[in-house]
Amino acid sequence: MKAKKIAALALAGVMAFSTLLAGCGGESSSQTGETGKKAADASEKSSGERRKITALLRCSETSTKYIILKKLLTEFSEEKGLEAPEFELVSSDADYVTKLQLYINSNALPDIYGCANGALSKAAKDINAIVNVGEELERIGMKDNMNGAVYDFFKDAEDGNVYLFPESLNCEFFLYRKDIFEKYNLEVPETWDDFLDICRTLKEKEEIPLIVAGKENWQLMRYLSFAPWRMTKDQFIMDYIGKKETFSENTAAKEGVDLLYTLGTEGYFQGGFLSTDYTAATDLFFGGTGCMWYSGSGQISQASGMYSKGELGFFPVPDVAGQENMETNIPIHGGFGTAFNAQTYDDTMKEFFQYMCENYSDSCYNDAKVFSPFNDEIPEGLDQMFYDLQPLFETATDAWVSWDDKLDSATLTNLVDEQQKLAQGKEKPEEFEAAADQFIINNSK
Repeated sequence: MKAKKIAALALAGVMAFSTLLAGCGGESSSQTGETGKKAADASEKSSGERRKITALLRCSETSTKYIILKKLLTEFSEEKGLEAPEFELVSSDADYVTKLQLYINSNALPDIYGCANGALSKAAKDINAIVNVGEELERIGMKDNMNGAVYDFFKDAEDGNVYLFPESLNCEFFLYRKDIFEKYNLEVPETWDDFLDICRTLKEKEEIPLIVAGKENWQLMRYLSFAPWRMTKDQFIMDYIGKKETFSENTAAKEGVDLLYTLGTEGYFQGGFLSTDYTAATDLFFGGTGCMWYSGSGQISQASGMYSKGELGFFPVPDVAGQENMETNIPIHGGFGTAFNAQTYDDTMKEFFQYMCENYSDSCYNDAKVFSPFNDEIPEGLDQMFYDLQPLFETATDAWVSWDDKLDSATLTNLVDEQQKLAQGKEKPEEFEAAADQFIINNSK
């Protein structure tokens, strides 16, 4: 039974990783000791004899999280007379879940570790190996300085507390080609009806309206979940999971299904979209193919040249016409969360947490070139998009709700398969809805 539970947690963690645009990437890198050594280190630190700070991160040496934490941990350790921090880096999703679960099961977690908000954070909480970050932010007087939507993104589904520290503030939006919009007298869409009208006009003019990385499960699922998010935040998806709502009867869900079906079957995506991965889709758009592209703050460096020349513009997720939409219209998330081991959270770690928070914004902007999760002033000298995007989210309070890390792995796999059929026109919206409603029933037995 225990082995089955471990396998289920690992699989759930792997599925959850697929949605994180701003997650770490690159080649696998590992600086590791054996689990027994980790346990000994943990025991030593809990007894007050700390020599260094250890970290297990799901990223590579070129990733945002590592760039920021390496600098802050190194500087702090030198200031406190500690040995250099010890990093263990794993870039593969599956390998990282396996490694993290091994440490959780052996109760040998390092001082700091990357963790998804869900099954894995719950497992760490069950062994009292995760610090309440919300309480720590209150302790140092910085909770109110954190962006409300980022804080909201990491709220625990069971108790509403926050146990994970954000990697950065990641926001998503649509990029569009200003010259093409001007050529056909098109205006930025306010509703999805406007959006589809634009797509229709562009298609009639023999332009490619929209680029999508259809090979990536999360990309098509964004279009499926945009309307439910704007209209219900997480209510529909949580009620669907709890078998209280269905795609067939929920207005918001049906709006999402119809949107994806229309985009796919009307030919508004590029040809061969289901075989296009994220890198290829990015290259297509920035290479001059397509008029619109759902992007995010992680691509500011790629967009900045064209943006500074006035060739690109951006707009938020449109409203659902005739429906009540929540105010937040920019999907915001905090990347892959960072946890602190409650069992080794001594006075030194408490000092580091405050040091990290006080210096995090500076490292985000000057070292990693990403938005800080704190509402600090953006320094001068960055790409203009940083300053122009900030007003869209600086007062946001509602986070993005990703279905990927809410659904069980079987239902997620089923929906991914079904959404491809829907986008290809191999089934009608009502057929998709009926199938989706049955998935949650079958997979909960």
